Amino acid sequence: MPNIINKRQQISGFLWQFGAFFVIFTFLGLLIYWTYTRSIYQSSDMAINQQVRVWEQQKYLADDTTTKRIPSTSIPNTRTEVILFDKKSKVVVDQLAANVYRSEVLAGIHFQKSGVSRPITTIEVNGNHYRMASVAFKNNVTFEDTKVKYAMVLVNVTDTMFNLQRFKQVIFWSFGTFGLLALAISYVISRRNMIPILKSWQRQQDFVDTAAHELRTPLAVIQGKLETMLTHPEDTIRNQSSQIILSLSEIRRLNALTSNMLTLAKAGSNMTKLEKEATDIAEFLTEITAPYQEMAQFDEKEVTLATDVPQQVSIDRKRIHQLLVLLLDNALKYSSSGAKIAVSATVERKKLVLSVADTGSGISDEAKKHIFDRFYREDKTGNRETGGTGLGLSIAEWIVLAHNGKIVVYDNKPQGTVFKVTLPM
Repeated sequence: MPNIINKRQQISGFLWQFGAFFVIFTFLGLLIYWTYTRSIYQSSDMAINQQVRVWEQQKYLADDTTTKRIPSTSIPNTRTEVILFDKKSKVVVDQLAANVYRSEVLAGIHFQKSGVSRPITTIEVNGNHYRMASVAFKNNVTFEDTKVKYAMVLVNVTDTMFNLQRFKQVIFWSFGTFGLLALAISYVISRRNMIPILKSWQRQQDFVDTAAHELRTPLAVIQGKLETMLTHPEDTIRNQSSQIILSLSEIRRLNALTSNMLTLAKAGSNMTKLEKEATDIAEFLTEITAPYQEMAQFDEKEVTLATDVPQQVSIDRKRIHQLLVLLLDNALKYSSSGAKIAVSATVERKKLVLSVADTGSGISDEAKKHIFDRFYREDKTGNRETGGTGLGLSIAEWIVLAHNGKIVVYDNKPQGTVFKVTLPM
């Protein structure tokens, strides 16, 4: 993948993830702050509402023309502080007011008619904070023989406001720290998310490059042979038979290569679905190995079959047939005259185990690490007889993985190679 595209993808992923973290943390912070603010004022607001409710129950706030007196008992000795005003918005002077409201703390309170409001608000007086609700009395309401018109019910929430400010600081620093963490995490995640994309891109590039090379070679051979034949237009087919045979061989190779590439392309895109059916493994393997037993005799080789599977197993017959053909082809191709190829099927721990063991040339330890890679061939010379296309074992691995199975390769003792396939039953 070009570096500029990689950077753009990474930056885009980083911004989206950081944006998501930012929105989540912001919403969470606001929700916590709103909930805390409502709960922190709850007790003071309840005290204010209790005082106002007492006046409502005694109908001091009702539309009544009768004279009503506010007894001292109607102002409970609680955390609330009550200031009574006359119609000129002056504080009612009496013993209660004198005892409570001559302090410097409340000296800055001035009642305004426009400020009459039942909703509870927060005010600041001489550095102190109060939760306050103001009410208006109806006419003819008196307190200690003095007419009153308005009242303010307050609760000192200075300590509460201090705690709220501290909470704001905690929220700010906490979410600032979380923001930095989200920034770092978003960066790391965006980089990690690009790793499989880059690997997939590189794998695709390698596949395309190698496929182009593999396709170019047989096409070049066919083109060369046809051009050679054109230089001898008078020759008969018999005279040019070697050229024709070689061209047909390359066409078959090209056809097999494109078929394998198509299979792997479908495997990578999950286009191919398995069609499993209950299968008698012994009968199934006999049908597959029979042609290879005959072919092996012509090359002075031997193919044997041993099965011990007492029950039917659900498999995709077409794909498992393709798997075994690939393994048998490899075993015959890389073994010399007199070699033995043993095919077996057993049940181990409720799993079907298929193995193809040969006494051929074997596979080096280094090659075992890459044997299932696409286009990998241990024969670097590209020998047409034994080199193959390098896709067969990649297809074999895909078939096994599609069955949720496992395929491994290890040395056969004393010589050769064993491919072991384990499939769930």
